[in-house]
Amino acid sequence: MAESVKARVRRASLLGNDDFSRLLELTSVSEIAVYLGRSFYASILKGFTLEEMHRSELEFLLRLSILAEGVSFSHYAGRNDKKLLDLWLEYFDIMLFKEHFRLETGEWSHHLSLDKMLDMVAVFHLTLIDKEKLISGSSLKDVIMAVRNENLRAHLFDAVSRRENMYMTRGAEFQKTVFETGMILNRYYFNNLYTAVAGLGGTEGRLLRMLIGTRVDLMNIYWIYRARRFFNMSPEEALTLIIKARYHADFNLLTQVAFAEPHAMAAALSGTPYERVFDLNSSNADPSNPALCEVAIERNIYRLLFEAAERVFLSGSLGFQNVAAYLILKEFEVRDIVVVTEAIRYGVDKSKIDMLLVRSLGKVN
Repeated sequence: MAESVKARVRRASLLGNDDFSRLLELTSVSEIAVYLGRSFYASILKGFTLEEMHRSELEFLLRLSILAEGVSFSHYAGRNDKKLLDLWLEYFDIMLFKEHFRLETGEWSHHLSLDKMLDMVAVFHLTLIDKEKLISGSSLKDVIMAVRNENLRAHLFDAVSRRENMYMTRGAEFQKTVFETGMILNRYYFNNLYTAVAGLGGTEGRLLRMLIGTRVDLMNIYWIYRARRFFNMSPEEALTLIIKARYHADFNLLTQVAFAEPHAMAAALSGTPYERVFDLNSSNADPSNPALCEVAIERNIYRLLFEAAERVFLSGSLGFQNVAAYLILKEFEVRDIVVVTEAIRYGVDKSKIDMLLVRSLGKVN
């Protein structure tokens, strides 16, 4: 399959640990932009004055590179793989919706430029969201009406009921509503994506279920944790948020997690493939620093997904799973570049960088 060969070639173009070590030696965002301009990112950075680039502009272009990479595979994919790719890229519809939802509810004071991102990738077409309705809308109702799926619209309206004509404050109830709407969108997306691969046979189907199923399991576990820890939801409330699709984390395990106190969730996952999620000892996170502990938990989740994507390439098999694995690795590479960029911009201690990255660089001086 042509897309499998392309994915394997692209994987070889990903930055290595040496590249990240060199990035950490740089002293400014513009220096990082110049360095990336000599890498595979040259195509997305072409035409920009890298020596004068600001952090927000660089991060915008890096995010664009993930979408551009995904779209490029459509030229090589057959009909069935094209359907899977369209489903995979539907996440960018959701990103665009979330941006404008937050804008209308007052969380952000400006656009995050995802509409400009789509203009720069002209061959990409939104399938879940009506872009023109979304951008031209003047109310929260207009934002939700831009969603093409009627059932999804109904769930979103239910989550924001009695808030239609108000700009929410940044209080706890506002944060809870943003959290719930995000879960509704992600639940819709991952249910559809997992359903699409559930019936696929052979190695391709098994590896795609492993990739998407692992992410579904980890998201369910993390959502339950966040719902209990930050939004004081009951176990029963938290369980209403989870994705219906199941991989290793069946409903019994998720119930154990939901009924465990947040500090005891590591014990609830003991003996499962996900027991590392809340293992803060191996993360070198200071238990007295809650912010770093939360970062370590997210990092543990990302590393488990990173390892799952790497296993796909180690299998040596051909199929759409290679495209999916590559796009996951690309997503995490961009995340790590952004982390390094922000660490340099804000003078973060380099000895702590490794605990922030998806990839492990080992000891950083």
